[in-house]
Amino acid sequence: MNKKYTFRKVVNDLHLWVGLPCTLVLFIMCLTGTMYVFNREITQWIDHDKFQVSAPAQARILPISQLIQIVEREKKDSRVSVIQIPEHMNEAWTFGFLPKDKQTERKEITIKKVKAAKETKAPKKEKPKNFWVNPYTGAIQGDAQTPTVKFFASTLQLHRWLMIENHDIGGLITGISCFGMLFLCISGIILWLPAKISSWKKWNVWKTGFVIRTDASGKRLNFDLHKTLGFYAFIFVTIMALTGPIFAYEWYREGYRNLFGYKAPEESTEVAITGEKVALETLVAEANRVYPYMGALRINIPKKAEGTISIQKNQTGFFASAGTDRVVFNPYSGKVLLVDRFADKPLGQQITSSTKLIHTGEIFGTFTKILYFIACLIATSLPITGFFIWWNRGKSDKSKVKTRAASVPAANRPARVVRPRPVIQASVKS
Repeated sequence: MNKKYTFRKVVNDLHLWVGLPCTLVLFIMCLTGTMYVFNREITQWIDHDKFQVSAPAQARILPISQLIQIVEREKKDSRVSVIQIPEHMNEAWTFGFLPKDKQTERKEITIKKVKAAKETKAPKKEKPKNFWVNPYTGAIQGDAQTPTVKFFASTLQLHRWLMIENHDIGGLITGISCFGMLFLCISGIILWLPAKISSWKKWNVWKTGFVIRTDASGKRLNFDLHKTLGFYAFIFVTIMALTGPIFAYEWYREGYRNLFGYKAPEESTEVAITGEKVALETLVAEANRVYPYMGALRINIPKKAEGTISIQKNQTGFFASAGTDRVVFNPYSGKVLLVDRFADKPLGQQITSSTKLIHTGEIFGTFTKILYFIACLIATSLPITGFFIWWNRGKSDKSKVKTRAASVPAANRPARVVRPRPVIQASVKS
């Protein structure tokens, strides 16, 4: 007689057959995600000779305008587009350069290219090439694209596009896998709950979902690792699965922003050219006055003379909000044009503006990065343990019965009753 096909049985089968096709992709994505969590810390440790600076006695940081002149003199065909100032005095500054000739090329885009961009996608924004600079001497300590940085860049490409050259195809696969992971999280928590609602009041029924029996058989141990560790990582893995498709699908990103009521801040990007520009030190001091806390700064220098200057600031530390505060200045008068304070934004806009930080675990500093690292490491193991659950599900338990029988001492085994065979007498003919 066939067993009743219950809701739990349906969820269990769907959990299995959705998980199997996604096993390899999810394993790769979770493994690379685990590796990428502490990429900055690992890079700073390996490349500490370029990242760290030794300040001479009584040394003072050179004016920013002077530093720009020194580095642009060395990089003749480039201009400084961004300056990152770390919180600690013993760290090198990061200067981002853009080729000067690229700026004029952008302005001379043909109509044909514009039409093609509209039909497909907007042209990608030019990324600056970063170098580490000693702020006390202006010496360039090295290219920020070290072998360590390149390794993590490849790790990110594997995580987002599976190293597929066509990013649309790679993003399609990883995005579908994120949806699969989201379904596995929801169905997994349903299967984690005790089967009978009537028994939910009993602690001994819930207890098995929180512990891993290390003294059990290999099959049971694997099941406990999948079930229990999956429960502990449920919240973080679900957040990763929800935010992952944002980087793969435009429609998902737009829907995500609309859901939380995202609105781009209204600001003027151009001002009238009136005389000389205000020293960047003055603008930095004003930004620190607006946001009087210790943190890292990022100065965005416009390519146009009439462009505004934006300074971003964020906290760093073990438990610190990674939300970015911003001030926009008129570079000629020093007037503050916009104060974009992260804490003043509605919750929906805080979430949308911090999506990447939420996905990578940087949202609350090192504390959440540690939690994400552990959760991502657990998520890496789930496809493996899930695969072995499927692999072992069709195997009979005869070996288990034989093992149990062999473990019972011979003296304690029940005696075997030997029954005498009936004797058949042959008839003798006279």
